[in-house]
Amino acid sequence: MKKILSILSFLLLPAIVNASDISTTKITQVLVGPSYGNKVFLTLSVKPTGLPSCQINTRYNYVFDGTTESGKMTLSVVLAAYATQNDVWLAGKNTCSFNSTVEDLKHIVVK
Repeated sequence: MKKILSILSFLLLPAIVNASDISTTKITQVLVGPSYGNKVFLTLSVKPTGLPSCQINTRYNYVFDGTTESGKMTLSVVLAAYATQNDVWLAGKNTCSFNSTVEDLKHIVVK
């Protein structure tokens, strides 16, 4: 049993460790438009650390679906933080499901 738990911990640890995080940054660019469908892309003044291997885009740091209920709330917070240039804390999900080169946004906290 201990061996199985050790193996599972070893396999799951990279997923936890590789999700990105940035505790103090500003949103410098928000990209939306018909060419991007439901996706909202964010560019930050300070780049996140702990990026997953799928995050290879050098311009955009996070992406999320702006049409879901939670996506609409997130977009509202993003636009308010962008307009006021408040510091934000963001973290990623360690996945690139909305765009194969940009990490999915897990959360945003406006400071």
